[in-house]
Amino acid sequence: MVWKYLEGNERHYSSLEVWHTIRLRNTPISWANMVWFSQCILRHSFQLWLVIKNKLKTQDRLKVWEAGSEKNLRLVCFPLCQHDRDSRDHLFFSCKFASQVWMNIKSMVDMAYISDSWNSVLEWMEQYSNSKRLEQIVCKLVLAAVVYFIWQERNNRLFSQLECSAIQVTKKIKDYVRLRLMGFKYQGHVDHNKVLKKWQIPLRALDGDPG
Repeated sequence: MVWKYLEGNERHYSSLEVWHTIRLRNTPISWANMVWFSQCILRHSFQLWLVIKNKLKTQDRLKVWEAGSEKNLRLVCFPLCQHDRDSRDHLFFSCKFASQVWMNIKSMVDMAYISDSWNSVLEWMEQYSNSKRLEQIVCKLVLAAVVYFIWQERNNRLFSQLECSAIQVTKKIKDYVRLRLMGFKYQGHVDHNKVLKKWQIPLRALDGDPG
């Protein structure tokens, strides 16, 4: 079987060739490699993707569905800092609680200069999205983990009346990132050793890049 393109060119038929012909091709997204990369934790990356697209069911987006019910009235206060309704830009990371978690964890990576505003975080993502340096890979893991666990804490407080402190949430983030880093293979590079020491991972020099 032969597949003919619209231009008349013929290629060997395959589902891949058909897909490349019929799919819509949009402008490449500058932050795509910040979210989806080989070393990512998939559920964290999926959560980060929702945040970037502003698709989380935050209270500011849900208010259009309200009908004045008692349950909806209880959703007026943001569950982490009691600052009116929550929103994407407030939750990441202008909220007092989220800001404290962000401050605790970003000191572990080269992100200390990034402010608590979502625009500042997005600018950083666009700048370093394609970086494959170990330091930047760790930053990607950290950012996705922070987003994931802050959203989880928000939901736990709102729907399950379960509450963790900022220190406890920070520890969860560190533990998950550290566990992921322990699965990497490292070259015997001095910068790699600095990262391993900071995350309390036994120093080792193995062939291959982080992955």
